[in-house]
Amino acid sequence: MVKIGITGGIGSGKTTIAALLKDKGYPVYIADSEASVLINTHPSIRKALTDQFGSSLYDKGVLNKKKLSDIIFKDKNALSLVNHIVHPVVMKDFIAWSQQQRTNLVFFESAILFEANLAAHFDVIICIYASLQTRIERVRKRDGISPEKVMERIKNQWSDEKKCQQSDFIIYTDRDLDINRQTTEIVKRIESKYFRSPESI
Repeated sequence: MVKIGITGGIGSGKTTIAALLKDKGYPVYIADSEASVLINTHPSIRKALTDQFGSSLYDKGVLNKKKLSDIIFKDKNALSLVNHIVHPVVMKDFIAWSQQQRTNLVFFESAILFEANLAAHFDVIICIYASLQTRIERVRKRDGISPEKVMERIKNQWSDEKKCQQSDFIIYTDRDLDINRQTTEIVKRIESKYFRSPESI
């Protein structure tokens, strides 16, 4: 089984590519969604977060996202600490999930794959890239926030250029590009590399 990481900054088009891969029959683990579930349900995460930030971080068993966001905003070290608590559990969950799949390729989508030092867990990494103008417009429309607020979020992540430099493949998602063709070609190249038939060797 080949484990493939999908990354890219906010508004780059990761969700679109993940949906496209799912439509093609490939399993895709959405790290942000799964982390949100684990933060509320996994006992070791809950204990570590409440030990660090207090029991009031959870309200009736549910994480107070605003309170955690306020803590992280005021203390950059807090973000690193939260990532250190959450991401190892997410990776264990991903590995367990991968073992239940019945395909040669499994995908893991995360905006902060590099920032969270998760790259070593993957055989291949695909960076999803769009121009800055496209990203700002997508997030502005999606979240109903100002371009300035979008830029604040973008500045909290690695640049797409930096992510793509450290990736094996790039999918470009600006409006006039054929993302289906790009995705299909990259998947074929990965399958050819890892699963060549004996006759082709």
